[in-house]
Amino acid sequence: MNQTLCHPPFQGEQLVVTTLVRNGFLQLGLRAVLSTTPLVREARHCGDWSEVEDVLGADKVDVLFLHEKDYSPDRGVLADVHYRRPKVLLLLSGTAVSEEILAGPSVPDGFLVESELTALAVEDALQRMVAGEVPMPTSVTRALLHRVREPEQQRWHRDVSLTGRENDVLPLLAQGLSNKQIARRLGISSHGVKRIVASLLLKLGAPNRTAAVVTAMQNGLIPD
Repeated sequence: MNQTLCHPPFQGEQLVVTTLVRNGFLQLGLRAVLSTTPLVREARHCGDWSEVEDVLGADKVDVLFLHEKDYSPDRGVLADVHYRRPKVLLLLSGTAVSEEILAGPSVPDGFLVESELTALAVEDALQRMVAGEVPMPTSVTRALLHRVREPEQQRWHRDVSLTGRENDVLPLLAQGLSNKQIARRLGISSHGVKRIVASLLLKLGAPNRTAAVVTAMQNGLIPD
């Protein structure tokens, strides 16, 4: 395992990030990005899953950055030494997200795509995760929209009754907008948006925004 300590100035709590990305080219790029991101205090780069488990068992981890090839939804909820579940940021080979990942007991908290892996994208994803949002590139959102709108994907339905404001917010979630962007679009406070999003997650039985959007699309709650 390789460890990179980063100490740039940052106003607020910094993050401890652990990565498992075996592709040499991608790993080098990720190392460079994380070493210069003010939000990251410490980055630990693991070579296999056993090293990830060792890190989780030894210290606090805020974000676990994994490649989809090393991610298994049936591993259960990952916890660090403080018995907290780190947020999982998943790096996808392409824009498609497998059904196994979305249907698993531990849905990732954010997504990035290999071809769109830039310093700006990584920093933005980390900032949005800190804010309690689920970063997801527009290309991934479009792929999900296309897939779940196909007839064979309508496998189950959940009876959900949404308020007018929840119906306003839901399509904007599907577009990947942040709470602040939604607030500006609707002319309400960010706190109000946060409360509405929490209500949507509860009603849709979703652990995060990504799962909520998928469930909503499967149930025809988001118009074409």
